[in-house]
Amino acid sequence: MRLEKGARVGDRYTLIDRVGSGGMADVWLADDEMLGRRVALKFLHERFAQDAQFVERFRREARAAAGLQHANVVGVYDRGEFDGRHWIAMEYVEGASLKDLISRGLSVAEAVELIRQILVGVRFAHAHGVIHRDLKPQNVLVDGEGRARVTDFGIARAGVSEITQTGSVLGTAQYLSPEQAQGLEVSEPADLYSVGVILYEALTGGVPFEAETPVAVALKQVSEQPRPPSEVNPEVSRALDAVVLRALAKDPANRFASADDFLRALDVAEADPSGGALGETAA
Repeated sequence: MRLEKGARVGDRYTLIDRVGSGGMADVWLADDEMLGRRVALKFLHERFAQDAQFVERFRREARAAAGLQHANVVGVYDRGEFDGRHWIAMEYVEGASLKDLISRGLSVAEAVELIRQILVGVRFAHAHGVIHRDLKPQNVLVDGEGRARVTDFGIARAGVSEITQTGSVLGTAQYLSPEQAQGLEVSEPADLYSVGVILYEALTGGVPFEAETPVAVALKQVSEQPRPPSEVNPEVSRALDAVVLRALAKDPANRFASADDFLRALDVAEADPSGGALGETAA
């Protein structure tokens, strides 16, 4: 049976409509008939089914992500296989992606508040040993009440080896940490770098580094320094400049040690926009 409206998956989900598609998966809105709720079903593209190592990583990481029950993380409920395609059932969030909200324009206060929520979700995941590895505005959903929810925890990690092979890096190179761009070991500071890029984009409307190819963007992530956000948006304070530039430090040891540290720096920047309390962080 093909993926189409009305198809029944896992003896409990009825497909309603396809709501999205990306480099790794198609996303369908579905009715969960067992529990009487709507869910998002994410179907991995068929080519991944041929890679046994990938499928095993996907199963393991989806299982880990299913343990992340938090207000700022999109919940993972179930997983299975349908017509040769592996799927996961996730919480359905009715709202917009952070990417959409950035394109419409955010105030500095709105941008910082959404980043705080993202960091709270990231902190929870890190505390449970899950690193995202592909944080970007497209992976943050904001519901009608303004609550930010990070999606694809674990799933992104499962597919990390496929990113450059499938070309899906085209949409994510701008958010990769320098160590990811170099193929080095990834840990919590890589996620915090990506959150720094998201904050930069939320404040300015653009990412720190752009180029014609993903490889050229990756080289900039490794070797170039970003412009302070205030040079793009004068509404950004000197203190917030310092926070962003620390998050975007090339050396992971020079970034925030944890999501909590990042959150505290945002609090300090809000209390003292001059940047005096942050010292020479930007330098």
